[in-house]
Amino acid sequence: MLTYGKVALNSQSCTTTYNGCEVRLNPKEYELLELFLKYPSHVLSYDAIIDRVWEGESVPTYGCIRTHIKRLRKAFKAVEYPGEIIENVHSLGYRLKPLPKETMEVISPPNSVLRRFFSAKAIEYLVVDNGQIVRYLSPGIVRYSDYPTEIRVGAAVDDGFPEFIGLETVFKKILNQQQESFELKGIAREQNPERPEYINFYVIADRDHQSLNRLFIFFEDASDHMLSRQRLVQRSNETVLLLERLQATEVPCQA
Repeated sequence: MLTYGKVALNSQSCTTTYNGCEVRLNPKEYELLELFLKYPSHVLSYDAIIDRVWEGESVPTYGCIRTHIKRLRKAFKAVEYPGEIIENVHSLGYRLKPLPKETMEVISPPNSVLRRFFSAKAIEYLVVDNGQIVRYLSPGIVRYSDYPTEIRVGAAVDDGFPEFIGLETVFKKILNQQQESFELKGIAREQNPERPEYINFYVIADRDHQSLNRLFIFFEDASDHMLSRQRLVQRSNETVLLLERLQATEVPCQA
């Protein structure tokens, strides 16, 4: 069951309701809503939507996606949903329209931060304050930690991510604008089929709201990239060994 305010999506019965009223959706509209509910604070680009909703199918046009989103909005208006459930983020994509603060507290990255990671397709993030305490976490962030039970709002960020131990000075420099950002790539995780094998992380300040003294820490699944690099290195090494063997077995020409 996925919920967002008074919206509920039941994945077992494939039904959607708003305030107890059934929302009639066709299969693609249902899949779109399910995707947005899984990532309630994320801006999803056209490419990200295509990868997840049209995987293995003919690639739709952007106009086709816009049509499905319009129909999704119309279906919710039919059950008196206030406003539009999906909003457009100019030049970036779409996301669920944030709920009123008293209903749900969501800290979304500002557009200036999102643009930096727009090309990434598998991003989760944390928001931490100037004491490195977690103030918000995106739904899928636990996949990136070897200590998922330690990741929660109000806890120290290095409880769930020991990689951050000793980086307090770096965090302060970023908050004080003495350093723009910090990144670490290719971090290996413990083998677990439910988690990425390698991750990249990026730390950047919320420049749009400097008075809040908070950092966004983005996590990217780098498994495919790292494994591809490893395979290339392995093949290169095998080629070198093969050439060395061929050279060693060559019979010298007799004069």
